[in-house]
Amino acid sequence: MMKLLFGNLNMGMKKHINRRAFLQTSSMAAATTLLGTSFAHGARVGHNEKVRIGIIGCGGMGRAHAYSLAYNKGCTISAICDVYIKKYEEVADNIKTITGTRPDTYQDFRYMLDRDDIDAIFVVTPDHWHPLITIMACRAGKDVYVEKPVCTTVHEGRAMVEAARRYGRVVQVGTQHRSMPVFQESLEYIRAGKLGDIATATAWIYVNAIPVSETMESIPTGLDWDMWLGPAPSVPYSPERYREFKDWHDYARGGELANWGVHLMDVLHWGIGEDRPLSVYALGGSYQKSPGADNYQTVEALFEYPGCTVTWEQRHVNAYSKKDFGMKFQGTEGRLECDRGVMTYTSKAGVVEEHTFERYDSWADRNHHNNFLHCVRTRQKPAADIEQGFRSTTAILLAGIALKTRRRLDWDGEAERFIKDEQANRYLTRAYRKPWRL
Repeated sequence: MMKLLFGNLNMGMKKHINRRAFLQTSSMAAATTLLGTSFAHGARVGHNEKVRIGIIGCGGMGRAHAYSLAYNKGCTISAICDVYIKKYEEVADNIKTITGTRPDTYQDFRYMLDRDDIDAIFVVTPDHWHPLITIMACRAGKDVYVEKPVCTTVHEGRAMVEAARRYGRVVQVGTQHRSMPVFQESLEYIRAGKLGDIATATAWIYVNAIPVSETMESIPTGLDWDMWLGPAPSVPYSPERYREFKDWHDYARGGELANWGVHLMDVLHWGIGEDRPLSVYALGGSYQKSPGADNYQTVEALFEYPGCTVTWEQRHVNAYSKKDFGMKFQGTEGRLECDRGVMTYTSKAGVVEEHTFERYDSWADRNHHNNFLHCVRTRQKPAADIEQGFRSTTAILLAGIALKTRRRLDWDGEAERFIKDEQANRYLTRAYRKPWRL
């Protein structure tokens, strides 16, 4: 047992070039085989067999995935894990109610990774745990579905991509917009040339935030607080850090910037056919008192891409709007605006076309799950491959660094470093608390 306790991957940092045309077609090309014969590592699942799933994390997102997967005929939930016993017991009981079988339970995910009878892992933890668990799962021969943002630093994200390729694993990112018909149809319009050349693209999220204050309490019975912290710095237990971890930089780089930002930036990348910004500038602040929290609530970011300017708007104070989130592409021949339920195209001549889709707002999208399970069986490239998820996360991380430095930053997408700015480059990595290491 515990073969995978710790370890330094010491892997090379190869770069992968992603061209505009490839970006616009790759996610639709579900029949593309991923890395050919490199999938000799790890167990293979037959085309008609159920995929045996392990879920790590039983919070809100974890429960959403677990209950959706429990109804999915293409898989079996073999085990679940959470650092808080109370949470995994509740989820295990509910899964048994749905399926008739109670999954095995763990408080330490490493015991789950040691099992040979689990094919794929869902990583649904706080953000700061995503890289380590994903890399360790790949090394253990498991395919991975990892929630976004995939990482908290660029260095971590590149290591995740390298682990997926080195160990020949299918790694799907929870950017489920790539599996939603409304966004797929939007991309068809763009690919058909109805917008002409896209000059600008914008994404926004307007959701009211609740002020967070930090208090200190005794650690609840059954919660392994040290394991929850993992590679993050050691601090006393705080229920606010535990429940609202996205408000703290140690666990989520940018708060909602990294949460919703990755979702929407991913579709913008898909649409404009570019995923490596040339430069970024951002301003923001927190205008509600949240003692102890250090992620911004209001952010305005401007990205420069080849031939296109992209803007990000994030507002969490009196953010009432008819459209809480969405995106807009503006081209030489038309404009397209979309969210999870409606796509509106306006031609250069002013002709408006509006298409309404079934609005599926579940955090755990069934289409995205089915795509992942299909790729586990067939070894094909998933709709939201780890490289794409890493690139979308990277853009958002760069905006967060621009917020920290308060200046425009020029980015070398090939080298994955800022140009002539060593202060900014220091934010591309992070220290891990011992004994954890990347």
